[in-house]
Amino acid sequence: MAETETPALLPVDVADDLRAMLAAFPLPEGVADADMNQEEIAQAISKTVNTVAKWTRAGMPVVQEGGQGRSYVYRLSHCWAWVNDREAREKAASAHNAAQVTALQAHFLGVDVAQPEATLTPKERKEMAMASVAWDQAARLKRSLVPLDEVIDLCDALLTIVREGLDGLSDRLERELGLTPSQAGAVQRASADAINAMRVRIEDAELAERDGGDGFV
Repeated sequence: MAETETPALLPVDVADDLRAMLAAFPLPEGVADADMNQEEIAQAISKTVNTVAKWTRAGMPVVQEGGQGRSYVYRLSHCWAWVNDREAREKAASAHNAAQVTALQAHFLGVDVAQPEATLTPKERKEMAMASVAWDQAARLKRSLVPLDEVIDLCDALLTIVREGLDGLSDRLERELGLTPSQAGAVQRASADAINAMRVRIEDAELAERDGGDGFV
């Protein structure tokens, strides 16, 4: 069986920029070059005819211009190189823009662009910011808490001052206001009742905190 003869390619001048694209993006191994119509080239590069037409207007190379009953002719190697070059430039532009966004966000955050925080996604950056706020709030709350033992010691000290003052209150009132012994005794009993009530209240609070708390108030 005779081999199918490969159709000859139309003569065409190759511009320097297209020559550079051909060198950077040659056809895959095993794929022979060919001149194709619009439908064939669309199928070859997995695009629609409308996309091919749009890209033709955008500068995709043609071997033969269409019009007045003449079809467009595209060279496979030229279109392959042009499409891959276009995609490479779009990726490079996207990467460049992303780098500038990262750099600007790093500036706003006050971090170096090389730090991990600078490359976080907006969602990750938001989660980190929320975690930082929660940590700061917890730290402030921690600093505002006082160990229960210290509170108990302070209450004991204050209670001692009150108790000593109330213990001598009846004698002082008896001297300064001329209370009778029975009146001074009534003041003494009232003072003792107040001291005992405060002591009971403090002890109840201490037990409640020790049973269910974390040692801070």
